[in-house]
Amino acid sequence: MDNDVELMRELLLQLEDYQTSPRSVVVISAELEAESLERDSDEVEACLAVLHDFAYIDGPGPDAPGFFLFRKLTQKGARFVRESRDPRAWEKMKRHYAQLRREAEPD
Repeated sequence: MDNDVELMRELLLQLEDYQTSPRSVVVISAELEAESLERDSDEVEACLAVLHDFAYIDGPGPDAPGFFLFRKLTQKGARFVRESRDPRAWEKMKRHYAQLRREAEPD
């Protein structure tokens, strides 16, 4: 998967709404999320795994194919969401991400 920063943001915004109090595990369907975001379910499933691996979300993680077990956004994920709500900060974040990707590309 191409780590699509827009998809990461969209998913984190949706996942924020799924958090419960007290914290409990929520089953996320990649297919339903993909449908609501007008994306491919494999792309969403891969992005959920990346968000989990990068410690932006907490939970048991991948479950059966197409399903993900989610508990909450981590502090890192919550900070990303909070900062990405400001349009100027979001544009700056995207530029920074694009620069990091260019630097990581082989010559």
